[in-house]
Amino acid sequence: MQKLGIADQVLPKSKRILSERVGTVVARGDAELGLQQVSELVPIPGIDYIGPLPDEVQQVTFFSAGIVTGAAEPDAARELIRFFTSANAAPIIAKTGLEPVRAK
Repeated sequence: MQKLGIADQVLPKSKRILSERVGTVVARGDAELGLQQVSELVPIPGIDYIGPLPDEVQQVTFFSAGIVTGAAEPDAARELIRFFTSANAAPIIAKTGLEPVRAK
C-alpha cells in the first residue's frame, strides 16, 4: 500500500485474513475488496476478479518440479513435468489463475 501511495487511506480500513480465503470473505459481503493470489480468487463464486496488482508491487511465487533420486518412475515424472511445461497445458494452467511456463 505504501508503494502505491494509498496506505493512509486504505490501511485503517484493512484487516488481514488468516483463517479462510480472502475471496470467501468478499463473497460473503464482509469486505468490499480483497487482495490474494489470483489462483486463490478465481474459483470463488460470487466475486469478480478485476486484475492483478501493478508489477512493481507484485510478490511473485515460482513453483518448481524435481524428481527424487531413486524415484520408482522417473520417466513418468519427467513426462508429467514436460506436460506441465507444454503448450497444451498452458491454457489449463492459465484458467486456474497461474501463469504457465513461457516457452524459451
